[in-house]
Amino acid sequence: MGGVGQQRRLIGFPAVVVLIILIGIAVVAIARTQRDEEARPGLSDHWHSAYTVWDCTDGGGAHQPIFEGRRNSQGYPYDPEGIHSHADGLIHIHPFTANATGKDAVMDKFFDAMFVNIDQNGIFAEEFGLISAVDAVCDGQPAVVQIVRWSTALTAVAAEPDERIYSDFGDVRFQKDGEAFTIALAPRDAVVPLPPTINDLLGVSPSLVADLSQPEGPVQFDESLDENVPVVQLPDGG
Repeated sequence: MGGVGQQRRLIGFPAVVVLIILIGIAVVAIARTQRDEEARPGLSDHWHSAYTVWDCTDGGGAHQPIFEGRRNSQGYPYDPEGIHSHADGLIHIHPFTANATGKDAVMDKFFDAMFVNIDQNGIFAEEFGLISAVDAVCDGQPAVVQIVRWSTALTAVAAEPDERIYSDFGDVRFQKDGEAFTIALAPRDAVVPLPPTINDLLGVSPSLVADLSQPEGPVQFDESLDENVPVVQLPDGG
């Protein structure tokens, strides 16, 4: 009997060791994936996001002029960190230093580069002046400053954002290529429009086409079409 018990222990011990190794590998893999995600965007990344500023008190709601920022004598935008706009309604995110990578790739860097100030009292930019949130009302509801984020701009639905931020706007982090942000003065949870420049993302980040919805499975022809509808006639042999 002792021999059988010893044999069982000898068989069980390697199994426990293998299990511990597998768990360790899984933990390391998960940690590495999380670390890689947190480290992006990196110095080799070049991401783009669409943005707009929406003021619900402007004639019932209107997009505001895009940020122009300032340029040097060569025409390049002021951009100390690598997060800026080319006056095109897009945020260009390609960090120049580690100070703008990973968790430090935040809206505050963009606002600084474009000379924009935003807090819970309002939004200020030289392009449109001050949008004040003090006593602001839209549709009978108090209007507040907020940033509405969609993680995938090309397939976004205005009424279904991924996130709404009502404070600490400078800490909002850029998480991936192809996001959309509407910086808005509007009632809480109000539906605000997507940036008009979302389709322009394909011109600067063509790889985003992979995020577009594709039909699942084979595409079926509609056999209910009227047979009398004229169609293109192909020549014989064509």
